[in-house]
Amino acid sequence: MVKAAADRVAELEEREQLTDEQEKELAALRPKAQQWQKHKERDANRYRVGKAAADRVAELEELEELEEREQLTEGQAAELTVLRPKAQQWQNIRNIPRSISGWERLLPIVLRSWRSWRSGSS
Repeated sequence: MVKAAADRVAELEEREQLTDEQEKELAALRPKAQQWQKHKERDANRYRVGKAAADRVAELEELEELEEREQLTEGQAAELTVLRPKAQQWQNIRNIPRSISGWERLLPIVLRSWRSWRSGSS
């Protein structure tokens, strides 16, 4: 329904002349079209964040392999030190049961981040 509204808004906006009825329809459909656009942007952002996290995990695994072979540079060792706690946090997020609602799943993470921020550590 919302996508159909967005499609109809795009169709009406392409026209040079609109009847009064079409202008009213356009005004009524615009909020739904905006909702659709926000939904698309949110999904795209979620994908980017997930992709970045997956890339970082792959990078972590690569660094851990280098560590096992004792081939880490100082910079890579420092990066590994930073990535390990984040990887643990990502793992903790994945281990939260799906039966728990969104906010309930995020609450422990938000509280942990807030406490970390309040204490001045990163």
